[in-house]
Parts: sequence; structure tokens; C-alpha cells
Amino acid sequence: MCVPMDRMSMLGWLKTQVRVVEAWREDLARQPDIDMEAVQRLERHYQWLTGEVAKLDEGDRRAA
Repeated sequence: MCVPMDRMSMLGWLKTQVRVVEAWREDLARQPDIDMEAVQRLERHYQWLTGEVAKLDEGDRRAA
């Protein structure tokens, strides 16, 4: 089920997700038996997510 969200709420939620992934990355980096495949997957997701947030932020600045 989809819940309608306004653009600012969605952007705020996505930025929160970026912070969660950043914390996850830090946690993985501290693991003594680091799983490099997991780190690489998480890094790809982080890069994609931060790119999407940047595009949305840029679109909002241009619209203002």
C-alpha cells in the first residue's frame, strides 16, 4: 500500500535513510571479520541513495 507523501516529507525521510546507511557503513567497518561483498553492496546502495537525494534537493532549489 502506498501512502501519499508531500515532497518535503519524502526528502526528509530519504535523508534519514542516508544517515541510517552511514551508521551501518561505520558499523560494518568496525567488524573484525569484515564481509567485503556486503561492504561493496552497501556502498553501491549508499552512492545510489545519496545521488537520488542530491537530484531531489537540486530540483527543489531550482523550483524555488
